[in-house]
Amino acid sequence: MLLDKILLSKVNIIGKTLLERAGLIDYPRNIEEMFTFLQTLKESIDKNEFEGALIANILFSFVSNKEIRDRNTTPRIFEDIFSALFAQTPSDKKTRSNPKSTPQIMALDSLCKNEDWKISSDLSGNKREKADLILGNYSISLKTLKGPIIGSNNEVLDNSFNNELNIGSFSYRALLKGILSDEEIIQLSDRKGGLGSGKQLRKNIFDPIKNKSKQNDFLNRLKLFLEYVYEEDVYIILKSHYRIDFFLIPNSSFVKSLIYAYEYSEPSFEKIFYRWENNNLRIRWKDMLTVMDNNKLPYYEISINLENSFNNKELKNFLNDLSKQIENYINTHITK
Repeated sequence: MLLDKILLSKVNIIGKTLLERAGLIDYPRNIEEMFTFLQTLKESIDKNEFEGALIANILFSFVSNKEIRDRNTTPRIFEDIFSALFAQTPSDKKTRSNPKSTPQIMALDSLCKNEDWKISSDLSGNKREKADLILGNYSISLKTLKGPIIGSNNEVLDNSFNNELNIGSFSYRALLKGILSDEEIIQLSDRKGGLGSGKQLRKNIFDPIKNKSKQNDFLNRLKLFLEYVYEEDVYIILKSHYRIDFFLIPNSSFVKSLIYAYEYSEPSFEKIFYRWENNNLRIRWKDMLTVMDNNKLPYYEISINLENSFNNKELKNFLNDLSKQIENYINTHITK
């Protein structure tokens, strides 16, 4: 809507104020600075300041409200809001080109001599689409998910949440080429062919790798590919009605958690490496955090209660004044 765009175009004024309070210059340049910024935002909301209340109302009204949070548009809207705080634009509005491959990955192209595709090209295409927000040289992958429903006074009304995190395209044929036979890989073309749920992945991928004693080959390939494709820090945002939760995961913790899950817990790897459909890989992020906790891999967590903002006097006056100005302007300029 027109007024939504006008409002979002001005939230950078509040963003600048919060950045200054956080001791930051123009935008967060790493995950530690982003955590500091979010702490500053939380403090403003908890103190029921106008600037915090306005951002809290925007997050509730456009992202976390249980009435609208399941809409497919909320991830994009969150990207717009989050970007606007730093006077930036989501990266999907920018022209992208395939990133360069590495010598190690290029060397694997020799496995595709008789194919019409290359491992390096597959992975380069996978890598290209991962960043949702780029702040200077700092790239972020933003993931908004359905969280539990938190009502008034922090009451949990519904504890169910989305535990599947879509981490985008990740070429299964590139990962498995030379580890499984070409015939086995061809059979993995769709869900009926062996991709899909964790149970299918165990039967058609992980057990065959084990039966061929190819676990080390797979682990080395997995490590090489994950470190190349998933270069950004991963932010998981839970839309939980009166609460919004942030999990800020450094790139190294994200990658290592998946590697450790296979290296040390192969028999249950499919509990994390959970679903592969249309080349899109989904993982169970809560299980991933458990691996991080067990291996002391760092990440940041912050929960922001949005309910307090509805009692902000200045915000109520702002909305009432705005409504009256719109009404008066329309009445004054309407053609009679």
